[in-house]
Amino acid sequence: MYQWFPVIWSDRHYTSDGLFKVMQHKLVLMQGELRRNPYYVGADRDLHTMHVCEMLLERYFAHNYADKCREHHREKWGEMRSFFEPSYDNSTGDVEPDACRWFTDWPRATNPKLEAKAKKELRRCLEQERELADQDIQYLFKLLSKHYRSWD
Repeated sequence: MYQWFPVIWSDRHYTSDGLFKVMQHKLVLMQGELRRNPYYVGADRDLHTMHVCEMLLERYFAHNYADKCREHHREKWGEMRSFFEPSYDNSTGDVEPDACRWFTDWPRATNPKLEAKAKKELRRCLEQERELADQDIQYLFKLLSKHYRSWD
C-alpha cells in the first residue's frame, strides 16, 4: 500500500491520466525488480523496452508537444490576449448582463484577415500537439502489446 498510495490518492476517475500514472508506476516497480534480479536471458532487452514505455508516459504527462510551435506563434503574432465582453442586442443596443462573449486577439494581428490567419496557425499548433501525443500513446500500446507476455 505504501508504494501505491500516492498514485491512488492522486487518481481522478474521469481522466485517462490516472490509468497512465498507474501504468507508469507499475513499469518503474517492474524495472527496479528486474534490475535487482535479472533472472532470465533477455532481461536487458525487456528493461530497455520498459524504460522506453516509461519515457513515453513521462513525455505525455509533460504536455509540451507544441511548445516550439506556440513559441514561434508568439514570436510572430505576440502574446495572445483573451477577454470577455458583455453581449448586447444589436437591434436595441441593450447590454445582456447574464451573457458574455469570449474574445481572443494578438497584438500583431491588426485586421480581421490577420486575426483569422493567427487563429488558423494556433489551431494547427493544437492539432500538432494532439497528433504527437496520440502518436506516443499508440507507440506505447504497440510496445506493450508486443512485449507484455515476456514480462511475467
